[in-house]
Amino acid sequence: MNINNLYKIDSRDKVFIDTNILIFLFSPSFVNSHRYQVDKYSAVFSLLVENKCVLYINSHVISEFINRCLRIDFDNNFNSEKNKNYKKDYRNSAEYLKTIQIVLKQLKKFLKLAKHINDDFESFDITNAYNTTKESDFNDLIIADTVRSNNLKLFSDDRDFQNNLGIDTDWYLR
Repeated sequence: MNINNLYKIDSRDKVFIDTNILIFLFSPSFVNSHRYQVDKYSAVFSLLVENKCVLYINSHVISEFINRCLRIDFDNNFNSEKNKNYKKDYRNSAEYLKTIQIVLKQLKKFLKLAKHINDDFESFDITNAYNTTKESDFNDLIIADTVRSNNLKLFSDDRDFQNNLGIDTDWYLR
């Protein structure tokens, strides 16, 4: 089956990439994702790159990606010993140094394909954003604001954007 028939990707699409997509596609092998998610999002991502769509990311997504990968490694490989502390024990360990290098190497692959976009935090109204929806976290609110302000499409597996913030995350489906 031809993936071009499954997904609607236009070369004029400007797309913001969410953390969960980065995790599915660029995380180190120790981060487990469901195969169907990886396959689906790999196909869409390949079409985005193939069609030379402009891809965007902000500092919040980079931070979430790095921190989530490190936390997964900590939980999987370091936290089995009782009373181990993430900051005190893990971040001073050889395991952490090895893992951060792997995570940064994976992130660097993606960053070659994407542009960094300013989140325009100085004009972001935190109070209004939280008054609008109580179900979203800060990073999702700032991502939603960035997507709306810059007329971007959001590539995400997070249904909270669609359910709580009114952003279509299925825009690429025919």
